[in-house]
Amino acid sequence: MTTPRPKILSIDDNQVLNLMRQKVLAISGFDCDLAYTAEQALAMLLTSHYDVILLDYYLPGTTGLQVANTISTIRPALPIIVVTGEEIHERCDAIHSYLIKGDGPEVLLQKLNALVKSKSMMMKTMHAVAS
Repeated sequence: MTTPRPKILSIDDNQVLNLMRQKVLAISGFDCDLAYTAEQALAMLLTSHYDVILLDYYLPGTTGLQVANTISTIRPALPIIVVTGEEIHERCDAIHSYLIKGDGPEVLLQKLNALVKSKSMMMKTMHAVAS
C-alpha cells in the first residue's frame, strides 16, 4: 500500500507565483491545488481535504490573517503558513508559521515536510490510542 502524497492548498492572487509553487511542490512529492481568491479557497476547503494551507498575506479585498481566522473555524487543526513579501508584525493564533517569499523553495519545503511529518506522527499516535 502506497502512502498518499500530502495535499497542499496554495492561496495566492499572483497566478504565475502560484503555478510555480505548484510545480515545485509536485516535483517534491506534494499534490497542490490552487486558489486565487479567498472565496475560491474557502469553497475548496468545504469539499476537499488538505494537509497544509499556504496563504498569501495580501489578497483582493482581505488579508491573509482574516482568511486564516475563517479557515480555522472551518478546519481548526489545519496548519496555515502565511507567505508574504515583507515582514509581518501582526500575529494570529490561526497561523502556524510565516514564510518570506524571497526565502526560496528549500525553506518552504523544509517547513512543509516538518508539518506533514508532525501531523502524520500525531495521527499515528491517535490511532494507536484508539485501538
